[in-house]
Amino acid sequence: MKPARVLCSLLLATALSACTWHVREDNIVIARPAPAADLAALRAQLPAYRIEESRIDADGAQLYALRFLRRDAVATVLYFGGNGYTVARQAATSAKAYADAPVNFVLVDHRGYGASTGTASLDALLSDAGTVYDRLRQDPELSGLPLIVHGHSLGSFMAGRVAASRRLDGLILESSVTSFEDWGAHMRSRQKLWARMLVRRVAPAGALAGQGNQQVVEALDEPVLFVAGENDVATPPRFAEALYRATPLPEGRKRLLIVPARNHVNAADSPEFRQALSAFLAEAVAPRTAG
Repeated sequence: MKPARVLCSLLLATALSACTWHVREDNIVIARPAPAADLAALRAQLPAYRIEESRIDADGAQLYALRFLRRDAVATVLYFGGNGYTVARQAATSAKAYADAPVNFVLVDHRGYGASTGTASLDALLSDAGTVYDRLRQDPELSGLPLIVHGHSLGSFMAGRVAASRRLDGLILESSVTSFEDWGAHMRSRQKLWARMLVRRVAPAGALAGQGNQQVVEALDEPVLFVAGENDVATPPRFAEALYRATPLPEGRKRLLIVPARNHVNAADSPEFRQALSAFLAEAVAPRTAG
């Protein structure tokens, strides 16, 4: 048999035996232990805030949290970061995104990440999100203010879980997706032809299967802001657009922001986000003010 014919036969056999590649939980949830934040440095950088650290007990783990408090706050934002997020490394960046808004904000290291203890898993992180939310609702200093939950990337699933099981005053989903199944198809579409021939389907396995914010947004009744970077290749804007379309709320109660020239990690660090946040806060805070 000629070499060219042999090669064609091998490629054909490979294509015909193409498989499904399963995205495992440990491909997505990757713990990153790190020290606690440098409070002295943060206080020097952010004098407008009273910054306090605490630990939140959560089913055998202690979650490290920082509270950034200001006297003129009209709401509190609970922020869940993405897979690469630790409070010590990115607190100042988070503060920059909210610097112009009259809000307190609370940052929490995921279980097994940063200065939090415990073993990270998707189910544990989702459960912990509800625990953290409940703790803030019970906090006498914060309980009188509207509470908004902001989740970025992996953290958007935690924010979505809280929205599905608790009453929120507002929800911000940044760099989120409809489902892990849709995201797997997107990741496959980005590969070269030969790789797509070898792997005909990318599917989530275990705890990832069926996870996503499509069903969450279909039942939302609180104001929601969807945010994505125009140049985000990990979770492109079409996911935010699909979630926006699936949300059964009128204009004003749902908002979509695609930030020009921003990517997966920096859409909220933009003047466009700060402007959209101002309008979103007015909608989220209005019911409490009226009451």
